[in-house]
Amino acid sequence: MARTSTTGDTEPYLLGTDPEEGRRLEAQHRVWSAETRDLWDRAGFGAGTRLLDLGCGPGFAAIDLARRVGPAGRVLAVDDSGRFIDALDREKRRLGLDQLTARVGRVEELTLDPGSLDGVFARWLFLFLADPGAVIARVVPGLRCGGRFVVQDYLNYRATTLEPRSSAFDCVIAAVQESWRRTGGDLDVGGRLPALLADHGCRVRELVPMVHFARPGSAFWEWPKRFFFSYVPRLVEDGLLTTTEQAAFETAWRDREQNPAAFLSTPPMVGIIAEKT
Repeated sequence: MARTSTTGDTEPYLLGTDPEEGRRLEAQHRVWSAETRDLWDRAGFGAGTRLLDLGCGPGFAAIDLARRVGPAGRVLAVDDSGRFIDALDREKRRLGLDQLTARVGRVEELTLDPGSLDGVFARWLFLFLADPGAVIARVVPGLRCGGRFVVQDYLNYRATTLEPRSSAFDCVIAAVQESWRRTGGDLDVGGRLPALLADHGCRVRELVPMVHFARPGSAFWEWPKRFFFSYVPRLVEDGLLTTTEQAAFETAWRDREQNPAAFLSTPPMVGIIAEKT
């Protein structure tokens, strides 16, 4: 997951923890909030429940979960970025959400009290991990019997499509996938997670497909645009794209923004609701 920042420090998060990335994550949380709330509803995350937000990042979901569980519930939010956790801790104090605890910690080293949780939520976490099964093995014992493990993550990333089709865009998708593989991550991890959850004592109750067809100018168009236009220069720095390929991608994207028939099929995701047996 780590990446060296422009200051020479090691970032715990591949995409960085700078303010611009925080704003991108906030926008990402906003556009997918309806789908996320639907997963929480299906899992029974409600008032008085005890929940874990695993790999919480800046904590936008953790804040929403804390409001959902109310004063009688508890939310533990864990992330290995001290910058993200400090920001979340300030926000929870500002909002008076005493039911939320924000903690710095690596998910690979997390220890939980047995049966102390009613639910776990992990969104866009497992795609960064070299060994998702090892993290699941550490987390499941913290769930009570019947507790729900809710995951939202990518699968079949190569199916992300810009229409009209663009070979320059397809080249970027391939480079993004390779960049993830180089760090030990997997942008298709969602396809492996049901079996991993089953291997560690959870029964998969529901699989929920998540994809949008985004038109230029819509919120769902701006969401991947922010990612690609910030990440493609890194792919050039890492030798995964040439400057010519970067320019071809940017031209293709801007051409489609002016095309009323254009659309983007967003990276497919799966929502998983599993129950500890």
